[in-house]
Order: sequence, then C-alpha cells, then structure tokens
Amino acid sequence: MIDSSTGMKQGERYVVEKLENAQDFAGFFLDGKYFLGPELTTSVGWLEGQQFLYDKLDSAGEPVFPDRVAGTIEDLTLTLIDGARLKLNKMQYNDRVGLPSSEVIEHSDGYKKNRTSALNNILVVITGASGGIGRAAAHAFARKGSRLVLGARDEVALAEVVEECAARGATALAVQTDVTSSEQMRALAEKAAAFGSGCIDIWINNAGVGAVGSFEETPLEAHEQVVQTDLLGYLRGAYVAWPYFKAQKRGTLINTLSLGSWVAQPYAAAYSASKYGLRGLSEALRGELNGYPHIHVCDIYPAVMDTPGFRDAGNFTGHALKPPPPLYDPHLVAQAMVACALRPRPSTTVGGAATMARLAHFLVPGFPLLSGWLARFGIQRSPQSESSPGNLFKSPSGDRRIEGKWRAAKHRPSLLAASGAALLIGGCLYALIRHGRQERHP
Repeated sequence: MIDSSTGMKQGERYVVEKLENAQDFAGFFLDGKYFLGPELTTSVGWLEGQQFLYDKLDSAGEPVFPDRVAGTIEDLTLTLIDGARLKLNKMQYNDRVGLPSSEVIEHSDGYKKNRTSALNNILVVITGASGGIGRAAAHAFARKGSRLVLGARDEVALAEVVEECAARGATALAVQTDVTSSEQMRALAEKAAAFGSGCIDIWINNAGVGAVGSFEETPLEAHEQVVQTDLLGYLRGAYVAWPYFKAQKRGTLINTLSLGSWVAQPYAAAYSASKYGLRGLSEALRGELNGYPHIHVCDIYPAVMDTPGFRDAGNFTGHALKPPPPLYDPHLVAQAMVACALRPRPSTTVGGAATMARLAHFLVPGFPLLSGWLARFGIQRSPQSESSPGNLFKSPSGDRRIEGKWRAAKHRPSLLAASGAALLIGGCLYALIRHGRQERHP
C-alpha cells in the first residue's frame, strides 16, 4: 500500500518535474514503485513509507545516492537528500516517458519501442535467458529494438520470454540450449547467424549455476557441473561466436562474471574457481585482438543480485540458503550490458558492495579466513534443510522470473551483516593506515 502522506494514489502514474541543476528523473512512479519505462518490468526504485529508494548508478557503476536513499515524498513533492524540492505531476497513460515522439513506436498492446537506438535490429545472443539477469537483459535489449536469440534449458520459460520480448516490439527466437554441450552451443550459434542474416553482433555469456556446501561434502559431480556451466560454458560461447566476429571484423562478447571473480566464496569452491578462471579467459582473448579494434570483450562484475539463484542452487549445507545483504536489482546488470553494447569497456562493476569487497580482499590481512568465518556463521544460523542438487542437472521447478523477491521481506540488519560490515570497514582502515606508515618509514 502507498503511504497516503505521499499524496499518490493506487493505480495512478506520477512523473517528476525537471529543474535546472537538479537530479533528473526520466521515469515515473506507479503503485509505490519507480519505473524507467512503460513496460512495468524495469522497476529500479520503490517507496518505503515516505522514503524513496533508488538503485541508480553513475557512469562508473557506483550508486548515485548513498544507501540508495534519494529523498522523501510528501504531498506530491519529492525532497532530495541535497534539499532540492521537485513536484510530482499525475500523467495520462498515453503520455510518453523519456523519449521524443519521433523516437517512439506505439504498439497495439501499449508498449513502446525506441526505433532510433543504435541497437535497433542488431543480433544479440543471450544464454541463461529464461530467468534472473538473462531475462532482464532480454527485456532491456528488446526495448532497444534488437533481434534476440535466447538460449536456456527450460523451453517453456524461453517461450514466455519470447512473448515478452515481442510485446516490447522485438523479434526473438528461442533455442533450447544446454551450455555444457558443445554440439548444442554450435547449433545455437548457427541458428543465431541464420536469424541474423549471417551475422552475430553481440554474444552474452550469462548461463550459470551454483553449488553451496563444504568442499568435501559437496559431491564431485556437483563441482564438475558448476565448472562445466560457469567456466567451460562461457568458453564454448566465446569459441562459437569468435569465428563470426573475426569474419565480420567486429562484435562484442559480454561475460557475466561476479564479485566472486575477485573475492573467493568459501563453501562455493567450484563457483569461485570458475569465476576466477573467467577473468583469465577474458584477458587472454583480449590479448589476441591485435588488428581487430572493433571486437570487444566486456566483463561485468555484479554484487549479490536479487534473483532466484539462491533458491535454485545446489545446496549441500544442510541449511536453507539465503543471499547475504546488500542485494541489488538485477535490472541494473541488464542496464550495464546495454551500456557495454553501446560503448564497450573491459570491466564494469555493478553495486558498491562489490567494489568494497574487492578492495578489502587486497588490503585486509586474512580476509579469506574472515570471509569463511562469516559464511559458516551465517549458514549455521539458518534453518535446517535437506540437501538438493537444485538446478545443477536440470531446469529448476520453481516459478521462472527475474527477481528472487528477497528484498521484499522487511528485516532488520542481522548481527552477522552488522559484524561483517564493521570488520570489513575496520580492516580496510587498518590496512590503509598501516600502508601509509610503511611508506613513511620504509
């Protein structure tokens, strides 16, 4: 329910007025959420009472608003944290949001498509497109008018995503694909090229699985499946896309890595090995691109995202799994992918927590032991649960969606999270002070 003191009503849309030298808000509010586009799947902000929380990132991938708090809303007035006051105005459903009329195509179902986007009609392949980040990426590129080839194991979920992309004005092709199969990956590339008139413009490696548990209690087959999917699946994707890129002398490979590519995840050894290995794969591929200035390899490093990943992961801990805070909106990763497609860059971090953890890993003595202690403590405090291979060897049985809905639960920060944050910040300060002293007294 919307807090009545905000002045907003259920079912009504509200846009924020534009003022010179004030933060720009190009989207709109609807039912307590803030959307960037009319398709109602790109919620990047929400209300908690009168407080407006907004997951907006700057060009460096860092949060624009500390702790995501943009300001407060009262009587249809948004007061930003810097004191600026912006009026909220009720909008009609046929009003255009964020684009001039020359750049909008109106569809019979009410969706709008940006026909002048640089990504219009380019061919984009996305693996792991049936849920989570991959599904969000499919929606994001569909809104840009891209032609999409979507790969995943779940044929039913893929059909749903194809319909969702079509509703956004894009043409999409579903290809049931298991990235652990070289034959199926070759077939995915061949069908994508045929769909793209012989060309593949962008290939997004995104399919992933996880297995959580102590190293020796996690079955060897589970470790192997994680590496087959999260490392070799990406290698296969690059391998089948590379000949098309070389023949075209252009193309962009986007790899979804993670915070785990810099900071090893105790009790997820195979996942950590895979994500560390992906950094080496990307760097090696970049080293072979002399003479190919228009072929790019882009790595995206998300923090912990609010996806169904923890629900669907292989769980060999004996306890229920829950993602550690802070959690971020997976649509932010999709936005980063679109940004890399438009302006390729080797590395993009999504979520300030990922940057801080990476810094702590290099600066804090004994960080792996600290991380392991926190992970073990958190797991043991969770309710007991039976072990399960999850989605390691087959598609998950749960509802396929973008968000895991972990953020929907209102919980006070746990002792674990508070202790971890304090140790992390304190360790960073200690390391920086110690480093400064060593420089002054060599």
